[in-house]
Amino acid sequence: MLSAQSQLLERNLTLFDEGQWLIINPTDAYFCDLIADRETDILHQYFDIFSESAKVIQSHELDSRDVASQSTGFSIEQKVSKHLHTFSPFVDTTKTYSHVLIYIPKSKAHLAMLLQMASAVLPADGQIYLVGENKGGIKSAGKLAEKYGTVSKIDSARHCSLINIHVDEPGAFSIEPWLDTQTYELQGNEWEVTSMPGVFSYKELDAGTRLLLEKLPSTLRGDILDFACGAGVIGASLLKQYPHLSLTLLDVNALALFCAARTLQDNGQSATLIAANGLHGVNGKFHHIVTNPPFHTGVKTDYSVTRRFITDAKQVLTAKGSMHMVANRFLPYPGLLSDTFGQVRTLAQTSQFSVYLALV
Repeated sequence: MLSAQSQLLERNLTLFDEGQWLIINPTDAYFCDLIADRETDILHQYFDIFSESAKVIQSHELDSRDVASQSTGFSIEQKVSKHLHTFSPFVDTTKTYSHVLIYIPKSKAHLAMLLQMASAVLPADGQIYLVGENKGGIKSAGKLAEKYGTVSKIDSARHCSLINIHVDEPGAFSIEPWLDTQTYELQGNEWEVTSMPGVFSYKELDAGTRLLLEKLPSTLRGDILDFACGAGVIGASLLKQYPHLSLTLLDVNALALFCAARTLQDNGQSATLIAANGLHGVNGKFHHIVTNPPFHTGVKTDYSVTRRFITDAKQVLTAKGSMHMVANRFLPYPGLLSDTFGQVRTLAQTSQFSVYLALV
């Protein structure tokens, strides 16, 4: 099903008749079908839409040392007819496009970074298009884009807007200025975390994650999965305390995986990284799962990711495995956990968060 943003673009398909296009972060896998006869590159920073678009890739495993050693992180490509789908944290600045379309993210800082990326692959007089929901920040996006050129509104429908930026001068993009490194300390454990816009808990130690780390036992052993790892806050903290652990970090977000690799490198650590949509396509077995799972898709609250994750988590845990999860108190997870796991306990609770232990 076409997202609301793509339905607005469907009204303006003639835009794609000319030029060389790059599309960044489409919010569905179906809009590209409408322009199937046009040579187009698509950059996906989110693995769910990438895998659905690429049709053959369920998950992808990476070595954090390889990701951290590359200045541009990593790139996974899949050609589908006339479209090149790429899962990567960053644009390939060795290429040039006449037009770039960005489906705007909910974070202004993330959008600012995407705009700079887009300007770096455009020639003089190139054009950027932004499409987004009205309540998702498209109105303020136009103001953010004014530094790149002349901004004009093209169309509005489905509670979304489409705007154009006629770029005055091509720009340049460098990753390093967007990276932020913080030192976190908790219960005598100190570690570095590198993050950037578009990654959960950018520039701060999330209160829920802090509570989870406070309640994790010292008895964790064997293979650990950090699900929805973000910038690697949990995984790096665990390895700092217990370097004997075998760690795997999983996330849907390419920027998160890149930052997790940098975080591990900063702490003299390494781990396996998995790009996946939930646990779909993950075949390994783990003794323990630790997670602060997402409950948003775009600007909407979405429990489906965690619902599916809870159902799948038991399948990837060993016979005596366990899962430690932190979640907002208002989320209906205790019942979901009890439906799947043999034992469920609440280890800690604040006015905002709960930490649960689920045992197979």
